[in-house]
This record gives sequence, C-alpha cells and structure tokens, in this order.
Amino acid sequence: MRVLDQLCAAVLFFAAITDSLLIPRTYTGRIRIFGTCLALLFAGMLNWLRIRNGEVRQLKMFCICANISLLAFSISLMLSIGKARSLANPQVPFIWVLLFAETAFSLGGQR
Repeated sequence: MRVLDQLCAAVLFFAAITDSLLIPRTYTGRIRIFGTCLALLFAGMLNWLRIRNGEVRQLKMFCICANISLLAFSISLMLSIGKARSLANPQVPFIWVLLFAETAFSLGGQR
C-alpha cells in the first residue's frame, strides 16, 4: 500500500507541473488554471511529506484537509462544466481519482 501511496503522490505532483507547463499563453484565464495547478502541486508535496514523516500528527491533519478541499473543488469543477466536458478533458477525472486515493490513504492508518 505504501508504494501505491507514493506513486499517487508523485503522479499528482508531476501532473500538476505538467499541467501548468501546458497552459496556453494566449488563454486569458490562465492565472486561474495556474492557481489550481499550484494547489495540486502543494497537495502532492504535502502527501509526500506525510508518507515520509507519518508520525507527525499535525502533518497528517493538514494533508487530510488539503486532500478533502481539493477533492471537493474537483467535484464541483466536474459538476459545473458538465459530464461531456469533464470526459473531454481526461485530466479532470484523473486528478479526481488521484485525490480520492490520497484522501483514502491519508485517512487510513497504514504504517
């Protein structure tokens, strides 16, 4: 389970970096997308720290809060843009699955 947890955190981190590099320069709303990428990047870093330092109780709580917040944000994004656009942008459900997995790992007490 720990390896899967590490994999999800690493993929979340690198997906945020990749997504931020692929934002079109001509898109006028790029700062909003970049802000979301930064939030995902920080969530990936927090999850990686939680994995490396699992005994720190406050870190685990911050990680749970970050994962649940971003999970709620991604669900609201999927609901606001609709099913067709969500499926046309595969990174949206992919990030949702990663955040869901990291939330489950954060809530679980494996060590």
